[in-house]
Amino acid sequence: MSEVMGQPKSASAEPLDRFSKTNHAYTILRSQILDGVYLPGDWLRMSRIAASLKLSEMPVREALRLLEKDGLVVMHLHRGAQVAALSFERALEITEVRMHLEYWAAFESASYHTQHSLDAAEAALKRMDIAVDDPVVFAIRNREFATAIYAKCPNTFMREHIQHLWDLGWQYSSTSVFNVMRHRIEDSLVENRQILALLRDGQPEALQAVFDARLHKSSAAWKAAIQRSRQSGSKRAD
Repeated sequence: MSEVMGQPKSASAEPLDRFSKTNHAYTILRSQILDGVYLPGDWLRMSRIAASLKLSEMPVREALRLLEKDGLVVMHLHRGAQVAALSFERALEITEVRMHLEYWAAFESASYHTQHSLDAAEAALKRMDIAVDDPVVFAIRNREFATAIYAKCPNTFMREHIQHLWDLGWQYSSTSVFNVMRHRIEDSLVENRQILALLRDGQPEALQAVFDARLHKSSAAWKAAIQRSRQSGSKRAD
């Protein structure tokens, strides 16, 4: 029989505490990977991470396994954990799926948007304008705008899945996509202005043409980047 007056140790206290530590390690490591602190291919030394977070290795190990499920980390038997390396080909596939879902989520959001939510999207768009000379910051602001556009979509699973796809491609989207395809900076601004204008004017049926054009241009830019990467690799091999 458990004590009441003496504040006994709860049977669930240890698991909850462990969960909290795992969640803490997961949140920090996920942020560091997505922000480019750890780059694709980097080894994640468990003992070093545990020491930096002032944790034991157990919650760090559990956090790394969660990140593996997210597709951000690869666990190698007897070798440890490594930040997943994403190829341009894989990034293109992820981008295509994400953009299809973003169109539908934006369309579904249209009738739920308010003046306030559209003003928030416009504020994100203005932050993109300011960041045109910094491809990394521009990519971050672009994601903020996209998120604001479909934030009112009533399908929670769709919104969460889109964010997951952003995360999977984020290693390139945040660090090099607009370096690789700088011409897409101005294109993205134009497309985003068109999307916002259609939502303000109550014309969601016209969104598909804008998103189709965006998908076509983005896919072409990724394919050109893939081709340049292959040619570069071929020259190095020679």
